[in-house]
Amino acid sequence: MAATDIFRLGLLFLVLSLRAGLVLGDSSEPVVNSVGMKLLAVPAGSFLMGSNDPKATWDEQPVHRVTISQGFYMSETPVTIEEYRRFKPDAVLNEKCAPYAAGMSWYDAVGFCAWLSSVDHKPYRLPTEAEWEYACRAGRGDGGRWETEGANPWGFAKMLGFTQWCQDWYGPYSYDDQVDPMGYSDGRNRVVRGGDLDESSRYSDPANYLRPSDRSGMPPNFGPGMSFDKAHPFGLHEIGFRVVRGYAPDGVLLPRIAPYAQQGIKQTADFAAVGPEASRPYFRKRRMLPIPPEDSSDDLIRQAGLDPSFRHHNHSPGMEILPNGDVLLIIYTSHNEYEPEVSLMASRLRFGADQWDMPSPMFDTPGANDHAPLLYNDRGRIFLFWGNPYAWGHFPFQFTTSVDNGADWSGVNYPNVVGAIGKIGRPQPINTVIRDASGTMYVPTDGEGSHAILWATDDNGKTWRDTGGRTGGRHTTFVLLKDGTILGYGGKDTDINGYMPQSVSRDGGKTYEISASPFHAERSAQRPCVLRLQSGRILMAGDYRVSKGPLINRFSETGCYVALSDDEGKTWRFKTLPGTQAGTHGADTLGYCVARQGPNGDIHLITTLTHPALDLEFNEAWIMSDAAETDEAKLTANSATEIHDVRDFREDYPDGSPRITWSAGIGDDGRYLLEGPETWYYPSGVFQRQATYHLGEKVDSEVYFSPQGNPVWRWEYLADGSAVWTTWYGNGNERSESSWRDMEMVTGSDRFFAYPGGKSR
Repeated sequence: MAATDIFRLGLLFLVLSLRAGLVLGDSSEPVVNSVGMKLLAVPAGSFLMGSNDPKATWDEQPVHRVTISQGFYMSETPVTIEEYRRFKPDAVLNEKCAPYAAGMSWYDAVGFCAWLSSVDHKPYRLPTEAEWEYACRAGRGDGGRWETEGANPWGFAKMLGFTQWCQDWYGPYSYDDQVDPMGYSDGRNRVVRGGDLDESSRYSDPANYLRPSDRSGMPPNFGPGMSFDKAHPFGLHEIGFRVVRGYAPDGVLLPRIAPYAQQGIKQTADFAAVGPEASRPYFRKRRMLPIPPEDSSDDLIRQAGLDPSFRHHNHSPGMEILPNGDVLLIIYTSHNEYEPEVSLMASRLRFGADQWDMPSPMFDTPGANDHAPLLYNDRGRIFLFWGNPYAWGHFPFQFTTSVDNGADWSGVNYPNVVGAIGKIGRPQPINTVIRDASGTMYVPTDGEGSHAILWATDDNGKTWRDTGGRTGGRHTTFVLLKDGTILGYGGKDTDINGYMPQSVSRDGGKTYEISASPFHAERSAQRPCVLRLQSGRILMAGDYRVSKGPLINRFSETGCYVALSDDEGKTWRFKTLPGTQAGTHGADTLGYCVARQGPNGDIHLITTLTHPALDLEFNEAWIMSDAAETDEAKLTANSATEIHDVRDFREDYPDGSPRITWSAGIGDDGRYLLEGPETWYYPSGVFQRQATYHLGEKVDSEVYFSPQGNPVWRWEYLADGSAVWTTWYGNGNERSESSWRDMEMVTGSDRFFAYPGGKSR
């Protein structure tokens, strides 16, 4: 039975349970059902859900009162292997978790509930997140000793120390008191409770996760794939589940609000090819990420009113230029690169705007490390690849796709890997994807040790294979040559006589010829990037020198370069990049960089691990020219001084009501620039965002509203070039007010009315 069929059957029984109902009645005695499962009574009641404990993470707040209006029965223990195999005799399960069943997808857990409902003739389902926490607390508040082996005061065993699927879609808590909460109407992850999801305790204390209020989550299809291989047990995680007998709560499903980076996305591509004249050199430097969160303490991040998931170390980015001309950045945000709470945040340089958005949360597998995003524009279909390097049962990567410029994304897809698999190391995608003339798409990830792998799909992502070969360095960046040869440069902490390794494959990644490239080797906190340009040339970008160690004599320069090749990588023309900044080890660096070229021919090269992260925009004419401007004020100045041909534009919802209205024209530097008011609307007609632009820069004020019409944040842009940012909590209380200049906070203050924020782990 397919996962979707199982899910539909589960929903049918959920509906039947709503109609039939099953309450505790007067009895609170345990019952044993027809298949021998012991069920314990949970009384109706209320409790404070969430935690202000110092160990708590941001998603456990705000603490709010929840009422469970009807009692229910829940299994004394998680479902056992013996019980589960009565449903699926041939199920692939994680035997390490015996006697409990673990490793199944959420869909299969729902399928078990549907099967059990049919054989016991009573409705069964997964517990809601609120029911699970209520039963785990067993009448207790925060603090005290929580059981991981024995039963709690209500008799439930193995509530903690064994992760378990819940019914709800994961999402942030409401500020309101709730009755029988059901979570969100949709989402990307189903709630998981009971412990941490990452296999490594090196970067976090697993005991922090052994609390009733701790929250995790995973995509509902996370589980062993169709081509499960015991040698590479992709999907064989440690998540199980327990069952509830009783009617489904009659609570309200909360609407999911997409992150800001997915809001207000214009779908027109009519002007995406408009840009500076291709024959004239063009170069522009922008700050890409604000400070904070970059290199900032938790207190400063909080004072700025930024999302509580943000951290100071923002690294290993994915970047792509979309069909509508927007530049999309997705990057992980962390304290330590490998702790379980690492998540992905995003920002946009919206086409026609001269400044990057403030970042917003993007994707998070809560309780598991989200690592190394990679974006790829595949002829209008945008792929996002990333890894969960320490999650139990992790795959080589996972991916999601968008066909509307990143406004909506598919559910998470896990690769169905077929054929022989070699040593693979950590699942960390790199920064380039290539597609050859036959249509095969290749996605690079780090391999074991100082190597990289190419994963290939010949059927647009339905199946994937390890191509077999291994490159001469980690973080290898790839380009496809005109004759079909795959050329890779990289990588980190590897060299041939001080030079970066060059890896050449003429058989689709099965084997590589490895030799010294003309580029200096790179070490810690460095990753080069390579790109085939629209002109047919190849662009390479990196650092002239290693972050540690001696400088090779042929490179007299320090700092960073771009290089062009007209002969498929045989020879290169180097040019020093102006405006670069110091990174982790003191010298100017591109850090982990990514380069992409837009429909208008402009190249965006982003830097990370610099203070701050940068977006360097230039064209091929600038690389080929002798232009060598180094004055910071000129490099960062808006190159437009006038604008003409200003027109009004509008995009509508399907019912004809306005979705976005804006005005734009052409600057005297050739760029398409926003000019005048821009307004976004919710489908209800409520204002979503209002802003005013001049020459692509925001002026006067900018306000972003909730669907209820309450302000979420507001910018006031002052005549002296500074700005004041005010943010509000979801309950309407003011959260913070801060002053900024050039994307750096000058002063900040926070208010602690309703949501004090938790300490990050």
